[in-house]
Amino acid sequence: MKSWSFTTYTVAAFACSGLAVALLIVNAATNNSMVGILLPVAVVALVIGGILSVRARVLRYRSRDITKR
Repeated sequence: MKSWSFTTYTVAAFACSGLAVALLIVNAATNNSMVGILLPVAVVALVIGGILSVRARVLRYRSRDITKR
């Protein structure tokens, strides 16, 4: 299995964050009728997006390490 690149992590983080925002918009559009389901899923998507974003940043810093030059 091939390891993910910086770009892959970034796109996945953006997709998770976008999913969370979309779920919150759906929740608002339905007048909080499904808040018990949508809100926890949105929070989990935001947490996963944050983790992926941190991983992408770590990969970017490793590739730009100036001490190796």
